[in-house]
Amino acid sequence: MDQIKLVGHRAIKWIVVLQIFYSSTICGAQQKDKLTKEQYKVIEESFKNSGKDETRLFFQTIDYKSWVHLLYGTYYRDENGIGTCTFDDPQLKSAVDQMINHVMNIEVNEFNPKKLGKRFVLIKDLKDQPYLSLTEPIIIENYAFLLFKYTDSESLEIQKRNDKGGWDYECSIPLYVVFVD
Repeated sequence: MDQIKLVGHRAIKWIVVLQIFYSSTICGAQQKDKLTKEQYKVIEESFKNSGKDETRLFFQTIDYKSWVHLLYGTYYRDENGIGTCTFDDPQLKSAVDQMINHVMNIEVNEFNPKKLGKRFVLIKDLKDQPYLSLTEPIIIENYAFLLFKYTDSESLEIQKRNDKGGWDYECSIPLYVVFVD
């Protein structure tokens, strides 16, 4: 009987050890998630017409989520569109309606400088102003959503996939701007 108890205790210990190992492996994988090639393409093409030689970018994406509720109220949105975006394409309206589900799953991901163009300078020191913070690009069907967060403004840029598989600016939704005299 004591032999059976000993085997049972050992089995329970191994199950606990394996479960802890499995959990830490899963958590580690989630923290080290990388952006996809298509997400990097969305970021690159967001700046293709900026005219700037350099873009100072915070070194990791942000998991900032509180802005998403603004997409569903009547302040920014009506039946015809939202911000500067019109719902002429029903696919855009559908993608905007699906945003909340995707935003709740965004995570912090460190940018890989080798996958960003040379124009991007990654900033780690928060005192090193000005810089831009981005959420990870969210791609829903033929639309990509990318939140731009500066110290004094936030906007959601929407891009549409073109016939060549690239991304073109479609419209934007200014979420807030601080005006300074």
